[in-house]
Amino acid sequence: MTAPSGPKYRNQRILRLCIEESRPAVLIAFQLRYFAGIALALAADPALGARSVIQAVFGSLAWFGAIFYTYLYNGCTDYHEDRVNGSARPIASGRLPRHTALLVARGAAVASLMSAACAGPGPLLLCAAMLLLGHAYSAPRTVWKNSTPAAMAVVFLSGLLTYAAGPLALGVSPSSPALFLTALAMSLWMALVGAVAKDFSDIEGDTAAGRRTWAVTLGERRTRVLVSAGAVAVGTSFTAGALRWAPGQLPTACVVLAGALALAAVTLAGRATDDRHLRRRPYRFFMVTQHCAHLALLGQAVA
Repeated sequence: MTAPSGPKYRNQRILRLCIEESRPAVLIAFQLRYFAGIALALAADPALGARSVIQAVFGSLAWFGAIFYTYLYNGCTDYHEDRVNGSARPIASGRLPRHTALLVARGAAVASLMSAACAGPGPLLLCAAMLLLGHAYSAPRTVWKNSTPAAMAVVFLSGLLTYAAGPLALGVSPSSPALFLTALAMSLWMALVGAVAKDFSDIEGDTAAGRRTWAVTLGERRTRVLVSAGAVAVGTSFTAGALRWAPGQLPTACVVLAGALALAAVTLAGRATDDRHLRRRPYRFFMVTQHCAHLALLGQAVA
């Protein structure tokens, strides 16, 4: 039996490969952050009309498009490093042509701005800022991804923008103590943990590309200590902040703290190895922890 062919099936295959390249787990994580911002804003100001629901949907689509662009464009620019690292992603493996991915990424950026415009001026402004950050992270003239501090700053700001985007789409001020604490803690979780841990599996490619990430300049062992310390610091600070200012967020904070302790244990126990799968384990713990934390937050909001 032959595989389906024709423009329709080719387009479906290209879209599927583009989504795979843009990292579905990351796309989901940003959507969870977006809706967590909405849930926390509504907890402080529960008034919500039908028009606000429509704006929230457009805002979600806009944010999906912005993050989709960011990571798909990053895949286009990381082609050589990913090949050195032995990545199986569609572009590095040759399954998705770079010029095709770039065209899809540009289309996604335009679509995200159009959706954001339907959500209101606030979401449009934040979406434009997110697109600029995502572009500057990977663009040849800026390449903020080449330095860990710059990458951490981009990731931290992208987190804050995401938590604010949902409330602004509803016309609600993102200023409640619970929202502020959660946005700050989880954005720091992204910056101090995820933005650094992701580099463990990419040391060879980053070195070949001349990047100055901590994993390259400080070495893997020292960077593992920094990641572990950052994770525990965020988990304990979030828990202490919830006890002091937002008791309703204590379950979410406890999930982060438990994940931080598990991540620190795995990261510190890890040793230098050529197995890329094992070197990526701290990042997977980071990702699972933030998924579980946001699902706990949303579950509590629905209950």
